[in-house]
Amino acid sequence: QRTFKSITDEMSISMTRTTRSPILCEAKDFVTGLYDAEGNMLEQTENLPILSFSLGPVCKHLIRYFEGDIHPGDVIFHNDVFSMGNQNNDVAAFKPIFLGEQLIGWAATKGHMADIGGAVKGGYNPNATEVFQEALRIPPVKVYERGKLRKDVWDLIFANIRLQIVQEDMRAEIGACTVGERRLKALVEKVGLTRFLAHKEHIFDSTE
Repeated sequence: QRTFKSITDEMSISMTRTTRSPILCEAKDFVTGLYDAEGNMLEQTENLPILSFSLGPVCKHLIRYFEGDIHPGDVIFHNDVFSMGNQNNDVAAFKPIFLGEQLIGWAATKGHMADIGGAVKGGYNPNATEVFQEALRIPPVKVYERGKLRKDVWDLIFANIRLQIVQEDMRAEIGACTVGERRLKALVEKVGLTRFLAHKEHIFDSTE
């Protein structure tokens, strides 16, 4: 359990040191988390309490959405408020974690982006009467597939966002997920998959 916590803390440190926007690197308006293969929360580091449970429900939605089409090296973006997102500006990156061919968990990061398209810079439009006037909606979409950048998808998203800094911050999110992936794989390789799964269930039982 403490190792899970150290991993999400390390992901948070990675975000703090690699993001460009002061919303993230100074205000720390982001969350980092680890989830099991079914999307159940193993641990989160909430830099702002309002983000405490903002990733788990989305992770389960992604698992259903991409059922049978989740692979090592995939990276998925999401912000859609109609599929478990909390607000348009909070954009998440999710990365599945595999041991060989077996999905063992997910690493995820969500942060408040400096712009997310829509009618006004920054994403807060007091004159909006519908979500389409507020921001770019991003339902679950793969920006990396099997480790390869989907340049067409990436360019489509960021052609609708004003600030270059947002691309850099989303790369930082992907980097933090990679930190989580690397550390969780190392843990499972150290203790073995059977022991990892047993301890995970014990933690869930203790939490209940």
